[in-house]
Amino acid sequence: MKKFGAKSNIMEKKKYEYSAISIKADVAVRFRRYSKQFSKSNSEVLHRMLFFLQWNGLNPFDSSIKKIVIAVEKNRKQIEYLIAIIKNIEIAQTRPTYEMVKILFEAHCINKEDIRKEKLFLPQPELDEVKETVPKVLHERLQHEFREYKKDCRRLLEKIEVTEPTFGKPYLKVNLSQAKYEKLRRQLNKQ
Repeated sequence: MKKFGAKSNIMEKKKYEYSAISIKADVAVRFRRYSKQFSKSNSEVLHRMLFFLQWNGLNPFDSSIKKIVIAVEKNRKQIEYLIAIIKNIEIAQTRPTYEMVKILFEAHCINKEDIRKEKLFLPQPELDEVKETVPKVLHERLQHEFREYKKDCRRLLEKIEVTEPTFGKPYLKVNLSQAKYEKLRRQLNKQ
């Protein structure tokens, strides 16, 4: 008998207390659809929504979007400030320390003749010194495509003429057939 009583206490603890709230039918349907997106109960979704609003100090009837935008701007400024601090540390501390250690190491190697001459510190390339090279075949192909493109532009310019109406401003008219226009458009979209 005691075991049965213990089980009934456990079952009573798992039961939830429910309360009815009167809301419009269309709002209830929208909320149920929204809750199904998360595969959670309606109570849990509503609980988390209320927690989020209270935690962030948002009022549903206030201009809460402004508060969110202000918070995002504040975070962005803090991140930019941290980036500036890190760059300053790199410039003011890391680079000079690196240079001093490099000079000391080089001086130590000069004093010790029997030490193998190895380059432990690889030279760091400057961004200005790095140049991209293009293979010759690719370069020639790009030049050929550019010449073809220039020819197409010249042909198009030859088809344009200035039209001066009796009333109004002059305008440009392109004398192309529909087929040639489509062909030109496809060529330009392909590139």
